[in-house]
Amino acid sequence: MSKSLVFILIIPVFALPLTLSLFSLCHLSTCKHFDVSHYTKVQLAYTLLGKTQTAMDQLHMHFTQAIHNTVFQVVLGYVELCAGNADTKFQKMQYKDLCTHITLDSYIPCLTDLCKALWEVMLSYYRTMQWHEEHDDTAAESDESVVDHSYVQKKLEHGLTRIWQDVQLKVKAYILGTDMSNFKYDDFIVVLDVISRLMQVGEEFCGSKSEVLQESIKRQSVNYFKNYHRARLEELRMFLENETWELCPVKSNFNISQLHEFKFMGQCRSPSVSPSRQVVSSTSPPQEELSLFQQYLQEGNPFEMHIEHKEEETEDVLASNGYESDELEKSVYQDYDSDSDVPEELKQDYVDEQTGDAPLKSVSRETIRSKKKSDYNLSKTNAPILTNTTLNVIRLVGKYMQMMNILKPIAFDVIHCVSQLFDYYLYAVYTFFGRNDMYESSGLGLISSRLRTTLNRIQESLIDMNAGIHGPAEDRKEKVPSPHLSQMVVLTNSGTLYGLAQRVVATESLVFLAEQFESLQSHLDTMMPAAKKPFLQQFYSQVL
Repeated sequence: MSKSLVFILIIPVFALPLTLSLFSLCHLSTCKHFDVSHYTKVQLAYTLLGKTQTAMDQLHMHFTQAIHNTVFQVVLGYVELCAGNADTKFQKMQYKDLCTHITLDSYIPCLTDLCKALWEVMLSYYRTMQWHEEHDDTAAESDESVVDHSYVQKKLEHGLTRIWQDVQLKVKAYILGTDMSNFKYDDFIVVLDVISRLMQVGEEFCGSKSEVLQESIKRQSVNYFKNYHRARLEELRMFLENETWELCPVKSNFNISQLHEFKFMGQCRSPSVSPSRQVVSSTSPPQEELSLFQQYLQEGNPFEMHIEHKEEETEDVLASNGYESDELEKSVYQDYDSDSDVPEELKQDYVDEQTGDAPLKSVSRETIRSKKKSDYNLSKTNAPILTNTTLNVIRLVGKYMQMMNILKPIAFDVIHCVSQLFDYYLYAVYTFFGRNDMYESSGLGLISSRLRTTLNRIQESLIDMNAGIHGPAEDRKEKVPSPHLSQMVVLTNSGTLYGLAQRVVATESLVFLAEQFESLQSHLDTMMPAAKKPFLQQFYSQVL
């Protein structure tokens, strides 16, 4: 018999309260870092004292205390570090007030450490339940032990929900303690990713849908996204007003899935899923998916992976100098080296009027290079016709969809904004190239009724027709001024057929953008709440 158990057997009655207090301290330490040997001794001691049910009551009290102490110490550490002084006023603050003092720079590191620490507490509870399951199976089945085991089992199961509720409330206070509306996009995505992972932990821990976390992150997301979208619309207006409507030289096999912003669509779940949980190759036999608690039972932490696994791939979508590869470029020049391919006027020798020297071969080759490049660009019939602004809009759509993919409760808000990106681009192309105010008193006179209806709707809902005029800011903050065509684009010159090339590029780029939306329809449809699906269907049938 061990010395600790001998000590327990000879404890005087008057010393029991002190002994139970000592065991309580043992329980408290177990709440953060579960130790099988340590916990086994403590439980045996409580059993010998006939205090099994008391032990369970105290266990839950200690886990609640552990959660409170853990989050307070983590946040306090960051607040004091960023404050840069030894002021003790922060130590006397309530946790909720302390959360409001987190700086923007420390927000993500603190959130990650907060989740790491809370994971350790929940893992300890998970391992505590495992211990009782294993020992209940081997325990003697006396009437008293059966009652105790039943009480312990019910208490532990009930404790799962209570502990997760405590975790949610603590993280909620942290989430709502900072205004995230001015976060960088990538930083906000990391926040969503961490919270998404935490909600996954909650689902595996006790089957919870994490309504508290969902509601708090939704509030922040809607607020953030409104500000983000307003800034992007202003940015899009600047792009359109500086656009010269020339070809953006993408490769002939360009596809939006090659852009970083759409990489998430190749994943089976949201970006919060660790690499170990991604879909295995089709050649591998199907394997049972391990829960996070099974994966990190002995070591590691599911919140370690954030930021560290950020992709560093490079995109390869642009053609080089109008050519798809150096090899193609080289072969084109070689073709022009033959006399049969060189135009007659370029074969003739000539003398430089200033130096009297005959030109070097490189001079004529440069001329050929320029001429051939022009010919090549004109013959690239298979390459998509789009502009830099089109590419920018497509990237924005990818970013918006990534946000929807991680946080589905704001899916409708985001899809509504995605439709506005297309609306604004459509409106700009029409006002730049399609409208002729000489013949249209309303500006919308000589077009089909269907297009007129669409443009009227866009104008009323999205375009600020009173830009520069002082009016109710509340009425105009959701709108953006009508864009103006760049002065670099001249549509009145008969020598350029009144800007025919720019008109074709603008129209074809709009067609290309519509095609990309068509290709994304099924994906957007799966994200849209059932009650809001008619909006998406109307957008596709009436606008695109």
